[in-house]
Amino acid sequence: MTPCPPVTAPTDPPSTANPWPDGFTLGDWQVDVSGNRLQRGGEVRPLRHKAMELLVLLARNAGRTVTRDEIIDSVWAGNRFVAPKAINTAVWTIRQTLGDDPDAPRYLQTIAKKGYRLVAPVIPLATAAAAHNPAGPATKGSNQQAGSPPRPVRRRWPAAELGAGVLLLAVAGVAVHQARESAPPAGGSGALAPAVPPVPQVLTQEPGVEYLGALSPDGARLAYAWWRGRGAGALYLRDIGAPARPPLPLAAAHGDVNSLAWAPDGNSLAFAALGADGRCTVWLQPVPAVGSTPRAPRAIAECAPLRTPLLAWSPDGRRIVFSAERDGAGGLFAVDQNGQGMQRLTTAPPSALPDHQPAWAPDGSHLAFLRQDPADGTRDLHEWRPGGEVRRLTTLNLHAVHGLTHAANGRDLVFSTTRQDTRVLQRWQRDDGRVVPLGVEGSAPVRAADGSLVYALIRTHVSIARLAFGGAPVRTIQGLASDRVPRQDPSGTRLSFVSGRSGSPELWLADIDGSAPRALTTLGGVVESTAWSPRGDRIAFVGGCGPGGRIGLCTVAAAGGVPQPLATDAAKYSAPAWHPQRDELWVASDRGGPWQMWRFPARGGEGGVEPTALAPGRALQWLADGSAFVYQPLGEHHLRWRSVSGAQAGQERRIDVIDAGEELVDWQLDGQAITTLTRSDRDRWRRVELTGGRRRALGEHPLGTLPERARFALAGPGAVWVEVANTQVADLMRLR
Repeated sequence: MTPCPPVTAPTDPPSTANPWPDGFTLGDWQVDVSGNRLQRGGEVRPLRHKAMELLVLLARNAGRTVTRDEIIDSVWAGNRFVAPKAINTAVWTIRQTLGDDPDAPRYLQTIAKKGYRLVAPVIPLATAAAAHNPAGPATKGSNQQAGSPPRPVRRRWPAAELGAGVLLLAVAGVAVHQARESAPPAGGSGALAPAVPPVPQVLTQEPGVEYLGALSPDGARLAYAWWRGRGAGALYLRDIGAPARPPLPLAAAHGDVNSLAWAPDGNSLAFAALGADGRCTVWLQPVPAVGSTPRAPRAIAECAPLRTPLLAWSPDGRRIVFSAERDGAGGLFAVDQNGQGMQRLTTAPPSALPDHQPAWAPDGSHLAFLRQDPADGTRDLHEWRPGGEVRRLTTLNLHAVHGLTHAANGRDLVFSTTRQDTRVLQRWQRDDGRVVPLGVEGSAPVRAADGSLVYALIRTHVSIARLAFGGAPVRTIQGLASDRVPRQDPSGTRLSFVSGRSGSPELWLADIDGSAPRALTTLGGVVESTAWSPRGDRIAFVGGCGPGGRIGLCTVAAAGGVPQPLATDAAKYSAPAWHPQRDELWVASDRGGPWQMWRFPARGGEGGVEPTALAPGRALQWLADGSAFVYQPLGEHHLRWRSVSGAQAGQERRIDVIDAGEELVDWQLDGQAITTLTRSDRDRWRRVELTGGRRRALGEHPLGTLPERARFALAGPGAVWVEVANTQVADLMRLR
């Protein structure tokens, strides 16, 4: 069938009025204007109101360039103070929702210094349905030619419920492996995805990142974690019925919030936060009355430093359950509101993460949680019952679970996991053990008192770009899934990176211009933290190269082959570094207990410990002559230089690389200086000399240009390879 041409450009002035009550098609997407969402097959993607207004404006002028002045007048009512940045955000949001590439656009094209235009066909939905199906809806036995594309069927979507609420923006994610035993895909045999996807209600849309939310028991207030582009994600409170009232900060200086839970009586909040020192604390926050000043929270327990939901409040209001480590073993613990009466509920396997993501059944009869298999890092649903019984519920072998809660019936479980860079909500059915897609994207689901789900809609796409300081990033490596961790080989001819484009994070290799990408591993699990050998013949990484997918320190030949495990004891490992003169790999690890610096023969053999003044953290790097290395202490934002030879062997000194109010995002040792990426009100590049500590500014970017935890590698004098945020969005939603 010949595709219909685009709608011709109108001659009348542009308008944002909706001429198509049923929406329109844009290429292979159906646009539900009144519902603020797009659909393609069984995939549904919400779109913010202003972004939808802009999309409608462009659609009414399809094929014609719509100037920024026209957009300001039509969509932002002539507000030339607010509009310029808002237009950029709206265009960014449209592109990420469509999955469009600004460098090779299929839908939305930027016309330099002029404006924007749609390049995909735009057809009113009613017209599209009539054109593709002039005789009316197809019936069983109709004469549709075998092998022809299915005929689009006109669908009327109910209008989206837009809650009186707030707003949320961008968050970075990492593509991770989906379940080995998952539900059948939508449209396949036995698919259980709903025929008409449910319509979510938008709860929040604030500038920044709102990534975790929960409604009060009476449904009147929303507590949420909000990262505003710098520093830590703090706890905020919003009145659902008063959208004009600004959100109230509850705990803005107690660390990065990773969990929250309401007391059943609605008078208190429990939350967990990671402090600047890397420690995790459970806090109790009294909930202030409307219009009153909040009191300071009170610390009640020390928790496990995990970046995942790790606490829950019991339905009877008596106990708070959280993840922690005690006496060398992780698990779930319960504590009273006053911090007394600590009780261990579960004990995780040795070398595994502490049991996490606890979720109480509404009647308090059982507690669901996630437990990790220390061998391959996968996780499965488990259940604890009063009396101490613990049983495994699933054998899904999940590599990524982004939140767990009970369904409204109190028996089934709803969890979030990742499919091809997309976090999706799924339901595990207790009666038959099946996993059923809910038909919506989502992360960190929390069941409200009325049985609805509050969750974060999180999307991100990360590419690898080359950045010459003083210029803009130029994307070099791009794929359908996020590409991360760029590392240039010593010869400067190849680039390694980690990508989920084959379905799970794997190690990939490309030519230095981004061409000829090819996978080096097919582990189907975890690959991260890579490093080239000095000769460029091997790459070290942390991943599942051990027996049965056990996670550990690995190497693989750059020419390809089977990855070789060096240490696969299920311990945690930071980014490894090759010794510049000896065939050794050095890495920080907690194998054997505390974090220490370990060295391993690169061809295999027993490792040894190198003492350091402070516990080593995520990275170390060597001076070219092997006389010293620089490392980042655990949980710190400064660096340390340590000599390993000569008269100064064993001596250390501190290297300060950040200013007040900044955080250290990433760093690379470059000869006798360090290139740093720091974040405060902007992302900033600097060069810090090892001797004397003199600093020189290299460049800066607005927040949002780079992912939250961006990583970079040196690309030669005055340039780096860096992760860039193509498309990011996160909104708190509610699903009834």
